[in-house]
Amino acid sequence: MVLYYFDLTDNGTAYPDTEGTDLPSLVSAEDEAARALLEIAKDKMPDGTFREVALHVHEGTSKPLFVVKVTFELLRNGSDDRVPRRGVAGGIGRRALRHGPG
Repeated sequence: MVLYYFDLTDNGTAYPDTEGTDLPSLVSAEDEAARALLEIAKDKMPDGTFREVALHVHEGTSKPLFVVKVTFELLRNGSDDRVPRRGVAGGIGRRALRHGPG
């Protein structure tokens, strides 16, 4: 087993994982990160027009092994301008990482 850390970034605000999760392989960590990020993304939709959520996965170092990212952006038809960003942050993600979907 390897201890992997899943550091969450929500619209630029960092929420470091200080506990880590024991998983048998890098592939297991990739699967866990993808499942958790999808759960986080559907758990709280943005109240604005932009949201970027990412999990930076590492083994206790500052260099991530990989990053999984989801971006939501609303672009209105008939306009070349993007809708201004509005941040949405909060203490989300621990439930998804610790308990899985549901």
